Order: sequence, then structure tokens, then C-alpha cells
Amino acid sequence: MNLLVVGLNHKSAPVEIREKLAFNKSSVPIALSQFSRRFPSAEVVILSTCNRVEIYVAEPENCVIDEDVYDFLAVFHGLEKSSFVDYWYYYSGGDAVNHLFQVTSSLDSMVLGESQIISQVKEAYTTAKEEECTDKVLNQLFQQSLAVAKSIHTNSTICQGKVSVSSVAVEFAKRIFQEFSDKVVFIIGAGEMCELVVKSLCAEGINAVMVTNRSYENAEALASEYGGKAIKYDLLNEYLPKADIVISSTSAPHFVISPENIVDGIKARRGNPMFLIDIAVPRDIDPAVGKMSNVYLYNIDDLNSVVSKNVGERENEIEECKVLIENEVNRFISWLEEIKIAPVVAQLRRHFHCIGEEELLRLKPKLTNIDPKDWDQVVYAMERTINKILHQPAKVGKQEAKNGSGHKYIEVIRKLFGIKGVEV
Repeated sequence: MNLLVVGLNHKSAPVEIREKLAFNKSSVPIALSQFSRRFPSAEVVILSTCNRVEIYVAEPENCVIDEDVYDFLAVFHGLEKSSFVDYWYYYSGGDAVNHLFQVTSSLDSMVLGESQIISQVKEAYTTAKEEECTDKVLNQLFQQSLAVAKSIHTNSTICQGKVSVSSVAVEFAKRIFQEFSDKVVFIIGAGEMCELVVKSLCAEGINAVMVTNRSYENAEALASEYGGKAIKYDLLNEYLPKADIVISSTSAPHFVISPENIVDGIKARRGNPMFLIDIAVPRDIDPAVGKMSNVYLYNIDDLNSVVSKNVGERENEIEECKVLIENEVNRFISWLEEIKIAPVVAQLRRHFHCIGEEELLRLKPKLTNIDPKDWDQVVYAMERTINKILHQPAKVGKQEAKNGSGHKYIEVIRKLFGIKGVEV
């Protein structure tokens, strides 16, 4: 069984690379379908967030390698492989399992201890399962990863006192504005990240909130929660000049705000500064906006530079969580080895029972006067004897698998009994 993950994240690649390879909600099922057609025997899950793009693959025939995944990504996104391959990481076997468990538990997140990644992993797995792209191995892997994350978040202090993206956004805003009570915040997008930021800003004294979203109902829901005003999406440019602080996090595949959109706004603001946070991947705001006078633009990687400092201060907590994860990794690998042994034991049973049937066929013509009931007892005795003989090899096989020596056991079985087609 070949188990691997190929990916990039906020630590390995800048946002301008990540945004080129990101999948949005509608493109994930398409990509899963295309990958499955290309590799019919493979199980696959695609995890794409603002901080990472990862493809998890389980493949029994060992014919999918990291280069195959790079090629798939290049074709799907219409890119030259050379433009991104240096930013990617690759893990296989137990290292791939360990990586997923750390990702789901938020040890690999920009914000150590954040809980959003759990729902993102769950959504990625659910989508793949609904598209019938997972089977026994990835089902077990992702279900166990979610259980591990829940255990860590419940039984450790990893979530306490964390520095969040929303809190860093507020700290950046404080560099520009000394007072928030007279400021207007404009939220573009109505997702969880936007809600966290507006919640933090309101805690600092923001009273005026505007929200726009392609779904006006979603904009209304978020605006009403904070006593704000919902704006129709096609009126975005009209309301931009009214905003002191702009927070944008949409799933648009292109820039939502360009320099041209800001020029008129700055004129209307008569030189008053405008502060913009772009949390989206792909980015919502053209980077050129940040070069304009009295405009302060920060993206997700700018926030990361501050958030990452929090990790070094919590090394003891991280190490405790990693010990728990390592134990869970070993448990999964043992399970994986056991399912490799199962078909071999089944094949060994068939091998012995075929021999038994052949001998019974040879014996029966010689016992011409045997009563049918007595013959049934002979057949039963043969089957019972074979099962007793095989009980210990099956038991030893499972134990060898748990100890990580299942592949050696398979090789011994193949050589001892001349069984062909056994996966080694």
C-alpha cells in the first residue's frame, strides 16, 4: 500500500504561489474526478485552504509517485511544473500519517491551536467521500485524524492563550488608528475568517460595520449580528470610500479590489488613511494597492510573520502533543499492516483448503461403501484440522504486522508454500 501526501503551505510557499494552486469549493470535486480517472485504483483527498494545498493518496499498486501529482496539478491549473515544484513537500508512509495528524490538530497551522482547520479537514474528507474517492485506507486515516485533533484540543492547553489571525489584524490596525469608535469597517465576504476579524474589531470599539457578499442573505446575517449594514455586492465600489478598515476574504478567482477602485476612494476620503487586510487565497486585493499613498495593505503572509512568533514560546505544549500524535501514528500503521496481512492469510487458507479438497476427491472413490453421514464427518474433520493448523500462522501474522514486520512474514509465506501473487 502506497500512502503519500504532496503539498505546500504558508511555511514553504508565499501567497503568490499558493493562490495559483488553490482549489475553490466548486473545483475540488472536478479535480477529484479527474485524478480518479487518471489513477483508478487510488484513493484521494484534496485539502485546500488559505494556508495550504495538499493532496493525500492511498494506492495499493504502488504506481502513483510525487511526480505524478505534480504533473496532475500542472495540467489542472494550466501551469508549468517548474514554476511551483520547488515549493512543495512530500511525505510517504508513517511520515504522511504524522503530517496529517499534525495538520488536523493545528500544530502545523499559522495559528497554533486554532480550530478552523478541523472543520476544513472534515469538509475535504467529506467531499472526497461523497465523490466516492475514498475507501478503507483514507476513510480510516481521516477519521482517526479528526479523533486525534479532538483529543488534543480537549486534553491539552494548546488552544489557550493563542495568538490568532484576527487579533494580529487588530494589532496592525492599531498601528494606523489610535481610536476605533469613530471608524467604519467594511467586510467583503461573510465566511468564518471575516466574522472572527469583525468580532475582534468590535471588541476594540468599532461601532459601524458594513458587510457585502455575493449572497446578500449571508451579508445580512453577518451584518445583523454586529448591528451593521448589508451592502449589495454590485455597490462595493460605491461604499469603499466610506471604509476606514477593509477586511476581504472571498473565494473569487480574481482580484476584487484594484488600484483603480481605491484611487477615487482615497480622493473622496481627502487623504484620510485606509487600512486593508486581505485574508483570501487567491488574493482579493491587487498588491499594487499597497503602493498607494495613505493606503496600508496587509495579506495573509504578513499576518503569519507575527503569528509565527507565538509558536516558539509554546514548545513544551507542542512536544507533548507530538508524543500523543506519534502514538496514534503507530496505531494507524499497525492497522495498515494488519489489513495487508489479511488477504495473505485468506490466500493461505484457500491454498490449504484446495489441497484438502483435492485429497478428499482422491480418497472418496476408494471408500465405496462409506455411509454419507460418515463421509460428512470425514470432510468436517479435514476442514477442522486445516483450520487448527492455520490458526497459529494467522495469529502470528497479525502480531508481526503490529510489530512492523508484516512484509517479512508475507515473503516467508510466499516462499514456504509457493503462493504466487502475494503482495510483498
